[in-house]
Amino acid sequence: MNQEIFETADWLVEAIADGLGARGGEGVEEVLGRLAQQPRDESHFREPQPHRIPAVRHFAQATAEVMAGEPNLAAALAAIEEHLQWRRSEAYSDAVLGQGFMDDYGWCQLIGPHGFFTSDDFLLGLLLLGPGRHYRDHYHPAPELYWPLTGPCDWKRGAGGFVTRQAFEVIWHRPFIVHATKTLDRPLLAAWCWTSDTETPAKLVGQ
Repeated sequence: MNQEIFETADWLVEAIADGLGARGGEGVEEVLGRLAQQPRDESHFREPQPHRIPAVRHFAQATAEVMAGEPNLAAALAAIEEHLQWRRSEAYSDAVLGQGFMDDYGWCQLIGPHGFFTSDDFLLGLLLLGPGRHYRDHYHPAPELYWPLTGPCDWKRGAGGFVTRQAFEVIWHRPFIVHATKTLDRPLLAAWCWTSDTETPAKLVGQ
Protein backbone atom coordinates (compact mmCIF):
# COMPACT_ATOMS: atom_id res chain seq x y z
CA MET A 1 0.00 0.00 0.00
CA ASN A 2 1.22 3.48 -0.86
CA GLN A 3 0.88 5.40 2.40
CA GLU A 4 1.24 8.80 0.75
CA ILE A 5 -1.61 8.18 -1.72
CA PHE A 6 -3.77 6.76 1.08
CA GLU A 7 -3.26 9.86 3.21
CA THR A 8 -3.82 12.22 0.27
CA ALA A 9 -7.07 10.52 -0.77
CA ASP A 10 -8.33 10.61 2.81
CA TRP A 11 -7.32 14.28 3.07
CA LEU A 12 -9.39 15.14 -0.02
CA VAL A 13 -12.47 13.25 1.20
CA GLU A 14 -12.21 14.97 4.58
CA ALA A 15 -11.76 18.40 2.95
CA ILE A 16 -14.96 17.86 0.95
CA ALA A 17 -16.82 16.75 4.07
CA ASP A 18 -15.55 19.74 6.06
CA GLY A 19 -16.56 22.17 3.30
CA LEU A 20 -20.04 20.72 3.00
CA GLY A 21 -20.51 20.63 6.73
CA ALA A 22 -19.49 24.27 7.10
CA ARG A 23 -21.97 25.43 4.45
CA GLY A 24 -24.91 23.07 4.93
CA GLY A 25 -27.84 22.93 2.57
CA GLU A 26 -30.40 20.49 1.21
CA GLY A 27 -29.06 16.95 1.13
CA VAL A 28 -25.87 17.69 3.06
CA GLU A 29 -27.00 15.91 6.22
CA GLU A 30 -27.87 12.79 4.21
CA VAL A 31 -24.53 12.85 2.39
CA LEU A 32 -22.47 13.34 5.54
CA GLY A 33 -24.45 10.66 7.36
CA ARG A 34 -23.81 8.12 4.61
CA LEU A 35 -20.19 9.20 4.31
CA ALA A 36 -19.66 8.54 8.02
CA GLN A 37 -20.76 4.93 7.40
CA GLN A 38 -18.09 4.34 4.74
CA PRO A 39 -14.86 2.80 6.09
CA ARG A 40 -11.70 4.67 5.12
CA ASP A 41 -9.06 2.67 6.94
CA GLU A 42 -6.11 1.01 5.24
CA SER A 43 -7.92 -2.30 4.79
CA HIS A 44 -10.55 -0.60 2.58
CA PHE A 45 -8.04 1.36 0.49
CA ARG A 46 -6.83 0.47 -2.99
CA GLU A 47 -4.90 2.34 -5.65
CA PRO A 48 -6.94 2.83 -8.83
CA GLN A 49 -4.99 2.81 -12.08
CA PRO A 50 -4.59 6.50 -12.97
CA HIS A 51 -6.24 7.46 -16.24
CA ARG A 52 -6.27 10.82 -17.99
CA ILE A 53 -8.81 12.05 -20.54
CA PRO A 54 -8.87 15.27 -22.62
CA ALA A 55 -11.05 17.15 -20.11
CA VAL A 56 -8.26 16.94 -17.52
CA ARG A 57 -6.61 19.87 -19.30
CA HIS A 58 -9.10 22.05 -17.35
CA PHE A 59 -8.14 20.65 -13.94
CA ALA A 60 -5.29 23.03 -13.13
CA GLN A 61 -7.33 26.15 -13.94
CA ALA A 62 -10.27 24.89 -11.92
CA THR A 63 -8.12 23.97 -8.94
CA ALA A 64 -6.55 27.43 -8.96
CA GLU A 65 -10.05 28.93 -8.76
CA VAL A 66 -10.92 26.72 -5.79
CA MET A 67 -7.96 28.19 -3.88
CA ALA A 68 -9.78 31.48 -3.24
CA GLY A 69 -12.66 29.89 -1.32
CA GLU A 70 -11.30 26.55 -0.07
CA PRO A 71 -7.49 26.61 0.09
CA ASN A 72 -7.21 23.32 1.98
CA LEU A 73 -9.45 21.60 -0.54
CA ALA A 74 -7.51 23.10 -3.46
CA ALA A 75 -4.25 21.81 -1.99
CA ALA A 76 -5.72 18.32 -1.62
CA LEU A 77 -6.99 18.40 -5.22
CA ALA A 78 -3.56 19.40 -6.52
CA ALA A 79 -1.90 16.66 -4.49
CA ILE A 80 -4.20 13.86 -5.74
CA GLU A 81 -4.47 14.96 -9.39
CA GLU A 82 -1.92 12.54 -10.90
CA HIS A 83 -3.53 9.56 -9.16
CA LEU A 84 -7.13 10.03 -10.34
CA GLN A 85 -8.82 7.55 -12.67
CA TRP A 86 -10.91 9.73 -14.99
CA ARG A 87 -13.80 8.11 -16.82
CA ARG A 88 -16.62 8.98 -19.23
CA SER A 89 -20.10 7.45 -19.23
CA GLU A 90 -20.26 4.80 -21.93
CA ALA A 91 -23.78 5.77 -23.05
CA TYR A 92 -22.73 9.35 -23.85
CA SER A 93 -21.35 10.60 -27.18
CA ASP A 94 -20.85 13.76 -29.21
CA ALA A 95 -23.73 12.61 -31.40
CA VAL A 96 -26.23 13.16 -28.58
CA LEU A 97 -24.48 15.81 -26.47
CA GLY A 98 -22.86 18.04 -29.09
CA GLN A 99 -19.65 18.11 -31.07
CA GLY A 100 -16.63 18.14 -28.77
CA PHE A 101 -18.61 17.36 -25.62
CA MET A 102 -16.73 14.17 -24.79
CA ASP A 103 -13.38 15.95 -24.87
CA ASP A 104 -14.72 18.43 -22.32
CA TYR A 105 -16.40 15.96 -19.96
CA GLY A 106 -15.29 13.43 -17.38
CA TRP A 107 -15.71 12.16 -13.85
CA CYS A 108 -13.79 10.17 -11.30
CA GLN A 109 -14.57 8.43 -8.05
CA LEU A 110 -12.91 8.92 -4.69
CA ILE A 111 -15.18 6.41 -2.93
CA GLY A 112 -16.71 3.63 -5.01
CA PRO A 113 -15.67 0.73 -7.26
CA HIS A 114 -13.30 2.94 -9.30
CA GLY A 115 -12.09 5.06 -6.38
CA PHE A 116 -9.61 4.89 -3.53
CA PHE A 117 -11.98 3.45 -0.93
CA THR A 118 -14.58 0.68 -1.16
CA SER A 119 -18.18 1.64 -0.51
CA ASP A 120 -21.57 0.37 0.59
CA ASP A 121 -23.95 1.64 -2.13
CA PHE A 122 -22.35 5.09 -1.96
CA LEU A 123 -20.30 7.09 -4.45
CA LEU A 124 -18.25 10.23 -3.99
CA GLY A 125 -16.27 11.80 -6.79
CA LEU A 126 -15.39 14.75 -8.98
CA LEU A 127 -16.90 16.05 -12.23
CA LEU A 128 -15.13 18.11 -14.89
CA LEU A 129 -17.02 19.96 -17.62
CA GLY A 130 -15.36 22.40 -20.00
CA PRO A 131 -16.65 25.91 -20.76
CA GLY A 132 -19.64 26.42 -23.04
CA ARG A 133 -21.04 22.91 -22.60
CA HIS A 134 -24.62 21.70 -22.09
CA TYR A 135 -24.94 18.50 -20.07
CA ARG A 136 -28.53 18.05 -21.09
CA ASP A 137 -31.55 16.61 -19.28
CA HIS A 138 -30.85 13.32 -17.53
CA TYR A 139 -32.01 11.38 -14.50
CA HIS A 140 -31.20 8.39 -12.29
CA PRO A 141 -32.62 6.61 -9.23
CA ALA A 142 -29.74 7.70 -6.99
CA PRO A 143 -30.23 10.78 -4.80
CA GLU A 144 -27.46 13.14 -5.86
CA LEU A 145 -25.61 16.09 -4.39
CA TYR A 146 -23.45 18.41 -6.46
CA TRP A 147 -21.08 20.84 -4.81
CA PRO A 148 -19.70 23.12 -7.54
CA LEU A 149 -16.17 24.17 -6.64
CA THR A 150 -16.02 26.70 -9.48
CA GLY A 151 -18.63 29.01 -10.97
CA PRO A 152 -20.84 30.57 -11.97
CA CYS A 153 -22.66 27.81 -13.80
CA ASP A 154 -26.30 27.29 -14.82
CA TRP A 155 -28.34 24.43 -13.33
CA LYS A 156 -31.86 23.17 -14.07
CA ARG A 157 -33.97 20.89 -11.91
CA GLY A 158 -37.40 19.44 -12.68
CA ALA A 159 -39.80 21.62 -14.66
CA GLY A 160 -38.00 24.84 -13.76
CA GLY A 161 -35.65 26.82 -15.94
CA PHE A 162 -31.92 27.27 -15.62
CA VAL A 163 -30.70 29.13 -12.54
CA THR A 164 -27.20 30.56 -12.21
CA ARG A 165 -25.35 29.16 -9.20
CA GLN A 166 -22.08 30.38 -7.78
CA ALA A 167 -19.15 28.29 -6.60
CA PHE A 168 -19.76 26.39 -3.34
CA GLU A 169 -23.58 26.50 -3.59
CA VAL A 170 -25.02 23.07 -2.78
CA ILE A 171 -27.34 21.47 -5.36
CA TRP A 172 -29.52 18.48 -4.45
CA HIS A 173 -31.36 16.16 -6.83
CA ARG A 174 -33.97 13.76 -5.49
CA PRO A 175 -34.34 10.32 -7.15
CA PHE A 176 -35.46 10.38 -10.80
CA ILE A 177 -35.74 14.16 -10.98
CA VAL A 178 -34.67 15.44 -14.40
CA HIS A 179 -31.75 17.87 -14.23
CA ALA A 180 -29.22 19.55 -16.51
CA THR A 181 -26.15 21.79 -16.38
CA LYS A 182 -24.73 24.49 -18.63
CA THR A 183 -21.25 25.89 -18.17
CA LEU A 184 -20.47 29.48 -19.07
CA ASP A 185 -17.04 30.89 -19.89
CA ARG A 186 -15.00 28.77 -17.49
CA PRO A 187 -14.75 25.07 -16.70
CA LEU A 188 -16.79 23.45 -13.96
CA LEU A 189 -15.15 21.32 -11.30
CA ALA A 190 -17.63 19.86 -8.83
CA ALA A 191 -17.73 17.27 -6.10
CA TRP A 192 -20.65 14.88 -6.50
CA CYS A 193 -22.22 12.17 -4.39
CA TRP A 194 -24.77 9.40 -4.89
CA THR A 195 -26.10 8.19 -1.54
CA SER A 196 -27.95 5.01 -2.63
CA ASP A 197 -29.16 3.07 -5.70
CA THR A 198 -25.74 3.57 -7.24
CA GLU A 199 -25.71 0.63 -9.66
CA THR A 200 -28.10 2.20 -12.19
CA PRO A 201 -26.33 4.76 -14.43
CA ALA A 202 -27.72 8.12 -15.48
CA LYS A 203 -30.01 8.11 -18.51
CA LEU A 204 -30.43 10.99 -20.93
CA VAL A 205 -34.01 12.05 -21.55
CA GLY A 206 -35.12 10.74 -24.93
CA GLN A 207 -32.44 8.04 -25.12
